[in-house]
Amino acid sequence: MPERVDVIDLLAPLTVPGPIANVLERFRDVVAANPDGIAVADPGGALSYAELDRLTTALVGVLDRELPPGDAPVGVFVGHDADAVVLALAVVRSGRVLVVLDQHLPGARLRHVVEIGGIETVISDRGVGSSGEQPPELLEAGVAVLSWDELRASADAATESELAAVDLERGLARHGRDTVVVVFTSGSTGKPKGVIVTHDQLLNDVAHIGRSFRMTPADRNALVFPLSFVAGTFSMYSGLTSGAGLYVYDTRDDGISGFVDFVREHRLTAISCTPHLLRSIAGALGDDEVLTHIRAVSTAGEAITGRDVLLMRRHLPATASYFNGTGSSEMGGIATFEIPGGAPVPDGIVPAGSISANKEVRLVDEHGAPVAEGEAGEILVVSDYLSDGYLNDEEQTAMRFGVADDGRPTCRQGDLGRFDGNGDLVLLGRADAAVKVRGYLVEPGEIEAAFMTMPDVTEVVVTPVVAPPAVTYLIAYVVTKPTVRPPSPAALRRGLRGVLPEYMVPTHIVQLPALPRNERGKVDRQQLPPVAPRVPVDEVQDMRQQIMSGIWGESLGLTDVGLDDDFMALGGDSLSAEEMLAAVHERFDVDLASTQLLEYPTLREFTERVTSSAKALPSHPDVVTLRTGGSRTPVFAFAGAGALALTFLPLSRHLDDRSVYAFQAHGLEQRALPDWSVESAARRYLEIIRVIQPKGPYVLVGHSFGGLVALEIADQLVAGGQEVELVGLLDTFMPRSTGVMPELEFQKLPTRPTPSTALRRVAGALRAPVARLLPDGLPAARQLGERVRARAAGMVQFGGQMQFDAFFDHATLAGRKYRLKPYAGRVLFVLAEGNPDGPDAWRSVLSGPSSFVAIAAEHSSLLREPHATELADELQRAIDGI
Repeated sequence: MPERVDVIDLLAPLTVPGPIANVLERFRDVVAANPDGIAVADPGGALSYAELDRLTTALVGVLDRELPPGDAPVGVFVGHDADAVVLALAVVRSGRVLVVLDQHLPGARLRHVVEIGGIETVISDRGVGSSGEQPPELLEAGVAVLSWDELRASADAATESELAAVDLERGLARHGRDTVVVVFTSGSTGKPKGVIVTHDQLLNDVAHIGRSFRMTPADRNALVFPLSFVAGTFSMYSGLTSGAGLYVYDTRDDGISGFVDFVREHRLTAISCTPHLLRSIAGALGDDEVLTHIRAVSTAGEAITGRDVLLMRRHLPATASYFNGTGSSEMGGIATFEIPGGAPVPDGIVPAGSISANKEVRLVDEHGAPVAEGEAGEILVVSDYLSDGYLNDEEQTAMRFGVADDGRPTCRQGDLGRFDGNGDLVLLGRADAAVKVRGYLVEPGEIEAAFMTMPDVTEVVVTPVVAPPAVTYLIAYVVTKPTVRPPSPAALRRGLRGVLPEYMVPTHIVQLPALPRNERGKVDRQQLPPVAPRVPVDEVQDMRQQIMSGIWGESLGLTDVGLDDDFMALGGDSLSAEEMLAAVHERFDVDLASTQLLEYPTLREFTERVTSSAKALPSHPDVVTLRTGGSRTPVFAFAGAGALALTFLPLSRHLDDRSVYAFQAHGLEQRALPDWSVESAARRYLEIIRVIQPKGPYVLVGHSFGGLVALEIADQLVAGGQEVELVGLLDTFMPRSTGVMPELEFQKLPTRPTPSTALRRVAGALRAPVARLLPDGLPAARQLGERVRARAAGMVQFGGQMQFDAFFDHATLAGRKYRLKPYAGRVLFVLAEGNPDGPDAWRSVLSGPSSFVAIAAEHSSLLREPHATELADELQRAIDGI
């Protein structure tokens, strides 16, 4: 028996033009050389190349009988699994044009795809017998629906004689400019565009991918890109034409953690995905976990930063390469940039890289003329291996496609680029995205790159708002790490001002838990939340307003603050408020509490307050009225250790039809002796609550340490015969837990007599006051300063952050001594990231009806946007008993 020759040695490298006419010829050769190798697998099982060949051959025979005659594209409407690969390959082997219909498509878009594609027949894995299991838009389009289960059963039952009679020549005869697949992308008219992918384009691109990524039959490739867009199709055929195994997984339905388990179980060697998915994968891996079997990781679809590469590299072996691929459905892949294992990682955006095989990239100006060497220009791709345009859309085809002076096809997508000193293509964003702000030309991509240099920012989209005659302004939609407290908009602006000119700093910064994405995994800009237009900036009227405008601008990271701008609405937070108040004290010699920003929120009103001689008269130094009016039960909220009542303001804005009263530590903003126990704080607050609301039912909400106070108040109310409707515990820790109330290293005060009589007398005189000051003993030296500061809280007014720290330490000491009592009332417990005290720890205390909800936010960020919106929804549902 002759020795088996490895498929990579048996098969000649793919070249176009060359001896192989299409990917189907290559697949046939791979099957002959590697019949027993795994071709496709998913969590449900696997098929070898021989099994895949037999099954798809049988399916061609079934499709020949079931499909109507003609060349109308065939729709495939199945989940993203091994069956999708089998069916897609079978349709192409039958010589039909394939359109994969993603089951995540919205109904209206699905109908548009069917209509534009001229699809007459759809193969679906949903129950065909019951019309209710098919999307109504699919049925309304009037297409014939074939059952995938029935087709598969017929194919499995095919005999050898039936297999021998199947005609595969129709598929093998398709080549060159013949259409193989139509993929649909976004259209500027609001309807998708069908991009025609030809056999030559497909063959050229999968050959380039296979060579660039050095694929072999030993590879086990993750296939997570949906087959409904070109990256999925190219990934599928690059594996099948290299003899590699395709391991199909749908992260959209089955989650990231399941995919990571799938990668570990099958020891995958290559992962190709979007940058967004890559970040999620890195976040799901253990801190020190290394996937030793991975040799290559590649991303496509969006820009990737060096920080993203480093984030994933720590989970890869030292020899693993990272590939950044760039292209589009119309042009296919146009460039690839490899970062070998151990090689330096570029700062900022990773270059697009070297140009793909058989393609030329020219940089042109707005008139189509070449730009000078080293200058930026619009990317024009020249190649015989491009799309043939848009299906049934001559107008859009004429706008993007053309012919070069040498007769080769061209395509321009509106992307800007330049070549760096190494000859690598560098993408600069969309040519049509650049706008003029205050007379300066601004490229949003440059601002996005600046955001991505900030350590806590994971994703960002910057969009311009152009609506003449109004002034053009910029909006940034920002996603930060869920495990850390997100920087405020003011802090983000200050960071940008260190690297960008003032006119490039966005007017609005909207923080989101995640960017909205379409079924293709790309950012869906149409789903970004709208931002209310900013009120035109009024000119300041006097010197005090001018000074105050500068103070606010410095604290908020803005250059133009108008008289009617709201400090908190502009992105202010507790720290920026304290910075601003400290500056006001320095310039105007006026001391104000942060609560003044509620009574005088705009620059105009606040300036009037500062310049007046009248003292602010809040109703009480410990309680802030965040919202009044409404007919529903008021909400009483209790701030965490060292936090201002003002931190509940974002949450209160979502609690419609309810008054909201927030409490903070006694002495936090006005010198006073603070409460040294949870019980005494609860009694103090309860006196105020009874004045505001004499009788129940009561709704109590506490964040962190404030949750202990809320529980104690609930106990006292119930003991007094009052009804407590709900207690909301927002990421509260058990007393003595290390999360918020860290255990301290205490050294007990000495009890043995000192050698000297004089020293004994001194020690005896000091023992009683020291014991009162430090009842737990003397803390370790490194903590002594913090403990002394905690004991001085309320009596000494520290500046800025130190004031918050003092009350945080003070609450830590009080919380350590508190003993929880069983509570039988209704409780909503909201867990943030990293809380060590989960449901199991709290069920011994919460004996009544309790619900636990997890929100992907860092502990102190629960009360800030974008998490405040989600938190308010959970709280409203809990109050309403939903």
